[in-house]
Amino acid sequence: MIRIIACAVIIYSLSFIPAFNQVNRNISGKNSKNALLPDKCYIKYIYEFPYESKPEFHSERYPDLETRKYFNADLIVPLFRKILEEDFKVYDPNWWGSIRELISQGPLPVIDTSRILKYMHTGWDTTFSIDENSIISILPVYDYPDYSTISGLFFFESWYLDYRKGFLNKEVVAYLPIYEYWDESSLERGDQIKLKRLVCMIYNGEKNPKKIKRSSKNAPKEGYKCIYKGITSEISLFNRPYAFYLHRGQNEHGASDSEYNEWEYHTFDFYRDFNSERFLEALIDLTLNGRFVAEDPANPGKTLTKNEVLDLVSDKQKSKINFDDLNSVLFNEDWYLNEDSLCILKKVNSIKIQRHEYQFDEYTGDFLRVVKTPLITISLK
Repeated sequence: MIRIIACAVIIYSLSFIPAFNQVNRNISGKNSKNALLPDKCYIKYIYEFPYESKPEFHSERYPDLETRKYFNADLIVPLFRKILEEDFKVYDPNWWGSIRELISQGPLPVIDTSRILKYMHTGWDTTFSIDENSIISILPVYDYPDYSTISGLFFFESWYLDYRKGFLNKEVVAYLPIYEYWDESSLERGDQIKLKRLVCMIYNGEKNPKKIKRSSKNAPKEGYKCIYKGITSEISLFNRPYAFYLHRGQNEHGASDSEYNEWEYHTFDFYRDFNSERFLEALIDLTLNGRFVAEDPANPGKTLTKNEVLDLVSDKQKSKINFDDLNSVLFNEDWYLNEDSLCILKKVNSIKIQRHEYQFDEYTGDFLRVVKTPLITISLK
């Protein structure tokens, strides 16, 4: 089955800060300059588009069923126009392996537009009409796709965090649109369950390593159009079960029993190999070294000092960074699309580190809410 893999192994240290007494992990010129891995850091995660929700009549049982219209037209409309109208080559989305395996083996077979439309519950269908003479006529009907139901994108990426120059490149190896829909059988049983399904895979492949390691501070070259500026994307740094995000049927997609059980019963973690502490440690280290600039999220443009950064992220009693509640980061990015190749390029502007506070009812102990507090905004500009 698909495994969500987020790898990050840090090869440097915070040993220059006496208070942290970290083990020295030297960055040597003999090794890669990537602060995440000696060679590659492959990441999988899901981006969800912003949306507007409203109630619509579904049945007597659910007269006000929530529908969501996702604001995705700047990307999804040209994307599907290219795929459906120009017969652009896309691939079977049911990839169960890692990104490394995808690059070495190549994607699954090409799928045609009928498969894509089937996944979106649209396309050609047949209906019947009976006239006054009881003559039955067959009428072909075409349901057009509703692109506003594409809730997000499942990204397969290679991250390159340059320790010396101070920039983060996010190379999109592949991305998969996600179709969101209500499970009709569950509605009939009285349960409101929404499902998400992968529609197809757009495979960009891996670029020349020399190009990957260049700074992406400047806008991409000719052929790319800026589709989103300052787009925000939150990535949780704790494990979540895969079924929380996507759904596929065992019979329809051919998962083995072991793969299906591992996925369906949550026996693996969403970020199985991701070390969030080392990733955060890299960002904080580069900030304290002056390669990144830390700003106050509540006062954009106000630069934080080293001591202020340390006060915000450290446990004063233990004199070390407290990673226990630093549970998500918020990326601010510019996205560019090449409408011929459908390649997406990203320029990372900033990364906001957020602290999560879990609040419980003081009498019953029941969970109430998660309060997310932005601590520092790390500017990569």
